[in-house]
Amino acid sequence: MAAALRRSLRIPLFRRHFSALSTAATATSPSPSSDPISAAKSAIRSESDPDRLVSLFESAAHDPSFYDDRPIYRLSIQKLARHHRPDLIERLLEGAKSNPDSPKSEGFLLRLLSLYSEAGMPDHAVRTFEAMPGLGCRRTERSLCALLSAFLKNGCVDRLQDVFDRAADEYGIAPGIASYNVLLRALCSSNKVEKARALLDEMPDMGVEPDIICYNTVLDGYLKKGDYSGFHEFLEEISRKKFSPNVGTFNCRIAALCAQGKSFQAEELLDVMKSNRIQPNRSSFNTLIDGFHKEGNMDSAMKVFERMKGFKRPDDTGVSPDFKTYTTLLQGLVEKEEFARGVEICKECLEKKWAPPFEDVKRLMEGLMKSSRVNEAKDVISWMGKEMKDDARDAWKKIEEAYTL
Repeated sequence: MAAALRRSLRIPLFRRHFSALSTAATATSPSPSSDPISAAKSAIRSESDPDRLVSLFESAAHDPSFYDDRPIYRLSIQKLARHHRPDLIERLLEGAKSNPDSPKSEGFLLRLLSLYSEAGMPDHAVRTFEAMPGLGCRRTERSLCALLSAFLKNGCVDRLQDVFDRAADEYGIAPGIASYNVLLRALCSSNKVEKARALLDEMPDMGVEPDIICYNTVLDGYLKKGDYSGFHEFLEEISRKKFSPNVGTFNCRIAALCAQGKSFQAEELLDVMKSNRIQPNRSSFNTLIDGFHKEGNMDSAMKVFERMKGFKRPDDTGVSPDFKTYTTLLQGLVEKEEFARGVEICKECLEKKWAPPFEDVKRLMEGLMKSSRVNEAKDVISWMGKEMKDDARDAWKKIEEAYTL
């Protein structure tokens, strides 16, 4: 029996991370008695054919309850992008732009611009920005930030710098602190940390005072560069300038210590944050979990995980684990052959409708079988089979067919 399951596990598996499982895989036809717009949204969520999705989208695009629905717009564009259909993305978003029923507010048009950016179409994002005045929409610094962010997301740092430099004269938009923060991120992402640091000194001359977010951006630049000497020197500069550190500052410090194999010291910063009334966030805990994982200390990683789940802010809100939390833990537990705890993490992840990476689940299954834990292996296959949707379902169906549950 164990050999049969191990053979089934050799079936090629998708290595994609399904961070959020989609809803039903089969398109549903709107019921005649249901609200047609709600029915169209439901059908879009489950539709896998790009052409049919576009038809459904266009059938409902005139209704305010539809064009006000940000998630349905984003989901539609994400699906079309996965199918590599920029022609259909353009058709939907240009249709939304020209639709007389849709709003021509800055917020709506920037949503279209951002969707082009997410789809990897920065030129279309530029055209949307340039079209705004002709649609009766005044551009503000918010518009400039959206365009700069589109360039940053698509790795167009030179174009970002060019538009930033021309913004005041050509568009009548003086870059403010938000625009400077995008530029700082762009410089740091292209390994120009010293240039970003120099920009902080230039900002006051341009009438913009840098804040702690600006300084955190450059601090993170040193971190990403692996320049720990520059990191600590710049951290001292932040202190000298009397900036109050926030959660972003502490997250950089935690990440720097973890990157140097000092996760226990990094964990102590959680107590320092508490004493300074600074609340850790998901990134704080995830960085620590990843740090302990890389050090091979899964006991400590699990303790941070439990601390994360039990953490409460003064307003009684907590910090919930996300997909990254579970996948880091599962990978580490499997590496350490702690299969019982791996099963629990896998189960908890699936209960939240997130499918762990197939390769990690495969290794978990193989470990369970080698340990003669056949029933637990069967449970994992069953849980995965129930949650798989769309293209992932077929891979697990082959496994189930090869092993009688």
